[in-house]
Amino acid sequence: MTPHTETLLTVFVALTGIAVLLQACVLLAIFISLRKTAKSVLETTQDLKATVVPMVHSARELVERITPQIITVSAGLAELTETVRRESPGVSTSVGDIVQRLGRQMQRLDAMLTSSLNAVEKATDVVETAVSAPVRQVNGILAAIRAVIDTYRADSPTRRTNHTDPNIQDSTRMRQ
Repeated sequence: MTPHTETLLTVFVALTGIAVLLQACVLLAIFISLRKTAKSVLETTQDLKATVVPMVHSARELVERITPQIITVSAGLAELTETVRRESPGVSTSVGDIVQRLGRQMQRLDAMLTSSLNAVEKATDVVETAVSAPVRQVNGILAAIRAVIDTYRADSPTRRTNHTDPNIQDSTRMRQ
């Protein structure tokens, strides 16, 4: 080998060694940063775990405590639904009967009120006819009597003489 080639080979080996050493430093830096990140994640996870675990336990206890009540309520709702399903035709029939009876009673009440009001109207007409005709006759008789009495009470009318002479009329006017 030539000295020149040996020198080149030594340079390449040295450069490769430096590159490997540089790569080892980069890997070490990555390892250190990952270790710090893992520690912070672990601490955050511990904090989160400390918060979440009691909540999960309390939620589990709550679910265990209310599960029998939920089962009871759902069973009651199922029974109620079944009862309503069975009774709904009877209820609708009863409601129909009640509405029909109510309609008949309303018609009956309407007929009673109409006949009562018609009777009152007829009675009013009869009373008005029976009372107003004699009252008018009595009023007429009283007016005639009043006229006769006024006629007899009044002084007898004096005769006025009409003069054709204009001088006499003027003197009569002056006296007044």
